[in-house]
Amino acid sequence: MKKGLLLSALSGILLVLSNAGIGWFPLVWIAIVPLLIAVKGAEKIKSAFLFGYLSGSIHFLGTVYWIALLYPYANTGWFASDVFVTIFLYLLLSLYLAIYPAFFSVVLKQLNWSTSLMIFVSATVWTACEWIASWLMTGFPWGSLGYTQWKNLPVIQISSIFGVHGVSFVIVLFNATVAELIFVRARFRAQIKHVAIPLAIVFVVFVFGVLAMRPVELSNVSKVKVGIVPGNIRQIDKWKQKNFDVIFRKYLNLMKIVSDKHPDLSFIALPETAIPKAIFYNQENVYQMVLKQLLKDQQLNLLTGTPHYTEGKAYNSVFLLNPDGDRTGAYSKMHLVPFGEYTPIASFFPDLIQESGWEAGKSYDIFPIPSTLGLKMGVAICYESSFPNLVRQFVKRGAVMMGVLTNDAWFEGTSAPIQHLSMAPFRAVENRVPVFRCANGGISCIIDGFGRVGEMQILPEDQDGFLINSITLTNAKKRTIYTRYGDWFPIICFVISLGLIGILLYRYSTVAGKDLVDDSADNS
Repeated sequence: MKKGLLLSALSGILLVLSNAGIGWFPLVWIAIVPLLIAVKGAEKIKSAFLFGYLSGSIHFLGTVYWIALLYPYANTGWFASDVFVTIFLYLLLSLYLAIYPAFFSVVLKQLNWSTSLMIFVSATVWTACEWIASWLMTGFPWGSLGYTQWKNLPVIQISSIFGVHGVSFVIVLFNATVAELIFVRARFRAQIKHVAIPLAIVFVVFVFGVLAMRPVELSNVSKVKVGIVPGNIRQIDKWKQKNFDVIFRKYLNLMKIVSDKHPDLSFIALPETAIPKAIFYNQENVYQMVLKQLLKDQQLNLLTGTPHYTEGKAYNSVFLLNPDGDRTGAYSKMHLVPFGEYTPIASFFPDLIQESGWEAGKSYDIFPIPSTLGLKMGVAICYESSFPNLVRQFVKRGAVMMGVLTNDAWFEGTSAPIQHLSMAPFRAVENRVPVFRCANGGISCIIDGFGRVGEMQILPEDQDGFLINSITLTNAKKRTIYTRYGDWFPIICFVISLGLIGILLYRYSTVAGKDLVDDSADNS
């Protein structure tokens, strides 16, 4: 038991070290091996559950620790309560997510099949659990194994077919293979035939990635020159009414500097809620007039995040404004952050975070790309970029480029901004479209359709920086398998897992029935 606990804890630590932030991503290829060995050696189901739960708890407690540090933005009105609330939410989320690796461990413990089959079962059940966690109860995709590989470009190319969960599958497949070889080391030669297929699959994944990234001649190509201006306003200052004038004029000044230096820009992008007041609501006001005048003088198109009110409801929105200051596109955030942007079961919980109270948008609206002939782009707002199926909806509707406008300043000094960044290359690869990020308090950059993050980046500490670059677009109608069919692969893993659970339940019912018959015979 003690050995199993130590092995499980080691897996949790290796998973924490693998995640973006610390970023020792090669470790994830062996991170689950100790847990698998512990589960295989467990004497009881309870032990297997405990091993999985311990590993998962360490993994998530070490990965999303930054939730506990959100107390300066909580709304309870008393510092001690603020700290208690954010720590409670942090523990609640982490300990909930740990249930998935615990369930995975129990299923594996109960299945006693051949070595080669169990390797695939391990990868299948893990992938199913990871996929469920990404959508159940609004979903929380942080900690998915695939995201650790955002810098491992050859491996992530299979995302265009299988999505990020396909990368997780391959990682667990390799871990299970190594675990089996260690477990049967005395019979290594006899078992080598069982691991040949999984190892071949991992090899094919690398080869596919290398071949997919080969330079090719593209036809029907356009280029747009984009200006990214994050501003990097500290969260503690962003929503104070007295600071609005300063923030507004800072963005105006940066926009003027950028457009003066680069008058040929297709558009300038500002981050999520860059204009932290609903200046486009109802009648025209002085802020609207000043902004329109700047756009007209500079002949500038502007993509910006801003709060917006309509029919008495508040939305976290993005507007595209033309040089006349007219709105040529709008989108409102659809997937809100629980407890951050809305409060689940609001009658039982107060508004816990400063930005609570948004309404969710209703449709996947795409924007015309200025200076192109009919090309469109989609924009994901902050947390939305972590949901693959949401982003693919924009591409299915015709977007040839994706933007991510985000405010990561909540997480100043933590690994959350780079963890958030690590998801964007997958959205690019899954749909084979370029992605630009404009992140207040985060990492602003441009990512190509193969997940390559551009060397030019604006970091959170650069408060006056801006990024100018050309993005290559293709208006070809070809769509990736992932864009067309979405999470087909983890759904198959889920269905297979349900079948495995059915087999286990059948076994239990058969054994229980047999025991009942034996007891009756003994009594008679």
